[in-house]
Amino acid sequence: MSTRDGAGPMARGPVPPDLTARRQGASDALALTQLVREAVAAELPRQVLHLRLSRLNGQVRHDHHRRLLREALEPALRPVRSRLFQLPNGDLVAVAPPGGRHLREAEAVIALLLAPGEGEAVPGALHVVLELPRDAAALLAAVEEAIGPAPAPRPPPAAAPFSPAELAALEQALRGASLARFLRRRPVCRLLRGAGGPVPVWEEWGLAWPELRATLCPGADPAATPFLARRLRRLLDRRLLAELARPEEVRGHGPMGLSLAAATLGEPEFLRLDALLDAPGRAITVLALPAEEALAAPEDFAFARDFARARGYRLALDLPGPGLLEVLPFGRLGVDMLRLPWSPDLPATTPRLPPGPEQVVLTGADRAAAIGWGWEAGITLFEGRLLRARG
Repeated sequence: MSTRDGAGPMARGPVPPDLTARRQGASDALALTQLVREAVAAELPRQVLHLRLSRLNGQVRHDHHRRLLREALEPALRPVRSRLFQLPNGDLVAVAPPGGRHLREAEAVIALLLAPGEGEAVPGALHVVLELPRDAAALLAAVEEAIGPAPAPRPPPAAAPFSPAELAALEQALRGASLARFLRRRPVCRLLRGAGGPVPVWEEWGLAWPELRATLCPGADPAATPFLARRLRRLLDRRLLAELARPEEVRGHGPMGLSLAAATLGEPEFLRLDALLDAPGRAITVLALPAEEALAAPEDFAFARDFARARGYRLALDLPGPGLLEVLPFGRLGVDMLRLPWSPDLPATTPRLPPGPEQVVLTGADRAAAIGWGWEAGITLFEGRLLRARG
């Protein structure tokens, strides 16, 4: 690969950034993700030049070549509102307003600098020009790749099967205990083009089961005994509702979402909460029922659905993954929306989603790739740590 001063070819391979560059790269990656999100939300056009320097090996002349490339980027950074980001893997991303010649001038020089030398193999394009908001998903995917995979969680210690005696003891322990410190709220936000950023729609309420399990039954695994796990689910549903069904708590609630087993809607704890909510309160409450129950116990599911609809709640189908989308007739289930969990494998499955963007909530949207895929799929409702709602 030639350089502007004739220094010879650049060898290719991964670039090992130093610690300072990694720290700057992490900060720049977050800032670039925010810029992309705002560009999509506001339909703000931008041109992007992505230099994939992570495909180069600069161990010998790394600083020298990086200086040359930064000089070549100077025309792209002349316009007002232009920015340069350095990602954790060493890639550079220049973002500039559209319509000017500056970014194209920089691209022409970059193409010469990164041109392969004679007989040199090229491992894919080393620079690419993107357009925002059109190519938001591609740019977010590049940021995700630059950040690298999340650390693999440590495997949990082997747990013994959950026994009826342990469930009875757990029921006794939970009967009068306050679970307020285990309550968690997760915002569901709407991200619309032109809205200027995430807008809070409701909050999902639930119990932090991993922490609760570690406190009350650290050596047992309820999932290993399905029929006991179902009974435990209803127990936890009832305790969640008991925490929420206090008059002072109900008065402080705004729009909220609850994921409950279908049978829980007939329990006294739910009926108590239902009685405390007025008609407007029920209208802004989303009840999510497990999709598995629509298959395993369709009559119970239908009864719970009809009761909730008659009382004025909004209804969601809580999916464990995209697989059930192919076997459940969403249009005939009588629910308003789906809750679909994000996973890195989701883009490869190309699930068949309902046509309305308001009918899908992408949960677990904790990484840039999740939001990028959701945008491409037409999803506007997201739940995840990556979103920061603006009040």
